[in-house]
Amino acid sequence: MSIETPTEIQCLGIPAVLEGQSVVLGSHTGSGKTLSYLLPIVQLIRQDEALSGRMMKPKRPRAVVLCPTRELSEQVFHVAKSISHHARFRSIMVSGGGRLRPQEDSLNNPVDMVVGTPGRILQHIEEGNIVYGDVKYVVLDEADTMFDRGFGPDIRKFLAPLKNRASKAEGQGFQTVLVAATITKGVQMLVDEEFQGIVHLRTSTLHRKVASARHDFIKLSGSENKLEALLQVLEPSLAKGNRVMVFCNTLNSSRAVDHFLSENQMATVNYHGEVPAEERVQNLNKFKSDDGDCPTLVCTDLAARGLDLDVDHVIMFDFPSNSVDYLHRTGRTARMGAKGKVTSLITKKDVPLATRIEEAIRKNESLESLTMDGVRRDKARARITEQKGKNVRLSKSSSQSSKTKPLGVKSNSSTKVLDSPRSSRQKPSPATASRRVVKVGKTLKFSKIEKPSKTVNSSKTFKSSSGPKKQTGKKRSPTAVPPGGPKLSVAALRGRSSSSNKRETSSFS
Repeated sequence: MSIETPTEIQCLGIPAVLEGQSVVLGSHTGSGKTLSYLLPIVQLIRQDEALSGRMMKPKRPRAVVLCPTRELSEQVFHVAKSISHHARFRSIMVSGGGRLRPQEDSLNNPVDMVVGTPGRILQHIEEGNIVYGDVKYVVLDEADTMFDRGFGPDIRKFLAPLKNRASKAEGQGFQTVLVAATITKGVQMLVDEEFQGIVHLRTSTLHRKVASARHDFIKLSGSENKLEALLQVLEPSLAKGNRVMVFCNTLNSSRAVDHFLSENQMATVNYHGEVPAEERVQNLNKFKSDDGDCPTLVCTDLAARGLDLDVDHVIMFDFPSNSVDYLHRTGRTARMGAKGKVTSLITKKDVPLATRIEEAIRKNESLESLTMDGVRRDKARARITEQKGKNVRLSKSSSQSSKTKPLGVKSNSSTKVLDSPRSSRQKPSPATASRRVVKVGKTLKFSKIEKPSKTVNSSKTFKSSSGPKKQTGKKRSPTAVPPGGPKLSVAALRGRSSSSNKRETSSFS
């Protein structure tokens, strides 16, 4: 298999699996996670045969590998087949999109391992083509994807008989291996609840950029044509003979990019949820072909996970809305130590998240759980905190200025009279007290006047009123913000989203 030195995740995972531990293997894409669980499981199966004399049986696999997509199932199956050339080991693949009868015929032969999608494996179990009796090793490849994309019920349904068997007094237990390129806090909570006591093994590169990949961020002004900018990035890359993946956020965006590139005489293939499964496989084969007839793959995030492709350049025509998708997209290049390049086209709405990701990459920090909404909330909190600090400083400066006023200056408050420090320590005389009461009484009496007396002839009083209406005591400031002002800014914010360009919600069989 032309492997001389194991990777970091293989150094962590292979000994742990051989020791019989249930583990979560977390490492960046393209780091050799598939071999980190397949090699020890094959060795354990051979040891079981030597110790107990168990042999391969029809319909009774000893290891089951669950994958979220047909493409990943094929990928894992091909790696298992390559191992079988060096060890006596038989594996088969059952996944959605393929015919049921040929899979049933394969299961009727002796088998060590079954690789497939959860839905199709459950279907074979219900029809009696797969029996749980000898299952001892269970692998969930791309476990984060399966929990994020709604495979939880199928996984629990598959595991329930195994857990029931293990709970019995003399029941046989089973070993679980979960594999993931990103492990968010939400996924970790689900894993810990479903698999109690499982050990988490993570490499130093998890949630960080791959060292051999170059990341470029191209910020576009509002006047620039995004499709033309894509063409300027893509043409030099293709001229060097590179294989390029162009990622889009939506189906409509993917179609628009494919149509534009076709009009510019560029050969492309598509990969998104509305492309039939068999056609997707054909498109991938065209893209991976050494002929170079279709060196550009236009795709959505459906192609961001689980595909082992030899890609030289990843272009993000649409910037993702979170750092997890960014990591999975960039993981299509610079795999197993190879060099690669990532170019992102940044529009105005992408700037906050792109800036945070760019800063984290520059500092080699973790990119875990950065989202567009989270970045906006953090910026809003920072503005609020800054404004509170300004208010505190203003209040402190105003209080200090009031304390430093010279003696004898009359205060604005009608209930306080400034005296010298000496007089404040002495008990006021009755005459002084009466003078103060008279002063306060006069001030309060003046503030309660609603109408000017007929005997008073003050031009200021008549100028302050705008007619015969009674004065309400509160005047609208001429510089006050009109009520329509905030509504304009809200409308502008709402105008950024588009209901016609929804995100892809493809389901996996």
